[in-house]
Amino acid sequence: MAERGIQLDIIRHIMIVTKPSDHRLIDSTREVAIWLIESYHQIHVYIDHNFKNDYESVISEHENYKNRIHFWSTNETRENIDLIVTLGGDGTVLFSSWMFQRDVPPLLSFHLGSLGFLTLFDFDDHRRVLRNVIEEGGVRINVRMRLNCSIYRNNKKETDNIDFNSEPSESFQVLNELYIDRGDAGNMLEMILCMDGCQITSIWADGLIMATSTGSTAYSLSAGGSLVHPDQNSILITPIAPHTLTARPMIIPGFKKISISVPFTSRISGWVSFDGRNRTSLALGDTIVVTASTYPLLSICRKDPYEDWFRGLSQILNWNHRIPQRPT
Repeated sequence: MAERGIQLDIIRHIMIVTKPSDHRLIDSTREVAIWLIESYHQIHVYIDHNFKNDYESVISEHENYKNRIHFWSTNETRENIDLIVTLGGDGTVLFSSWMFQRDVPPLLSFHLGSLGFLTLFDFDDHRRVLRNVIEEGGVRINVRMRLNCSIYRNNKKETDNIDFNSEPSESFQVLNELYIDRGDAGNMLEMILCMDGCQITSIWADGLIMATSTGSTAYSLSAGGSLVHPDQNSILITPIAPHTLTARPMIIPGFKKISISVPFTSRISGWVSFDGRNRTSLALGDTIVVTASTYPLLSICRKDPYEDWFRGLSQILNWNHRIPQRPT
């Protein structure tokens, strides 16, 4: 992640992303949408189509809303969006990242209760924050590295070599991590780990996590991985319950090309998911190639992103908190 100041273009199209299953957010979403439309005549607002029925009466009562309130679905292209506003937790930010598999518009995240590592602004202060972003345009952003994860299938032919110059069968941009696991099998999964085409090692384990620095406070941390400040463009490799105790987590420079294969000598096949989504099977001989994505996530931050991160460690993880001893 690199932190920098930028000047946004004139904002005309704002996409609001909330957790679809949380109906408590309906009123908050409507509050933001109506305020934006009434305060700024040039702005169009895009809302989750799952909330469409909740806006029919509002649109019918205000003719000028009809052409300025739009509804999006996850399978649509969204090339005209100037700003993403998320209401919810870190999962809502991950969902927003997932919807934009190429260029991601600047993202402004509000939490509605507990602070998150990615949701830095309090919803109670949303009007002031939005006003500053829309009217002034000058913001500080965190350029958060994402991982480009490509699956190459071997079609279960042991004698065939995979052509990595060909098009992958599937490819995803990941903000937090990809996770390879053994599924419901009782045996360990064997994986071959390579860097820049050279084999590093073979790992026998329940699974393997490859995370960004942003994802270092998520699943990787639960599996014993290190905390890495998002300013470091790194790839974290964290084995899950490895057979050898010396198979410790590693931190690799983000510019390296990493591949993980399930060899034909493995007793079982595997599974892989990307930021908790698109879970798919890995057959023997399949390979996943991981590189730094050319499409990072641009998240609008407060004045000091380093202070934000350490504050998150303290308030979310209770990092290094201890009960003071009684004086002797």
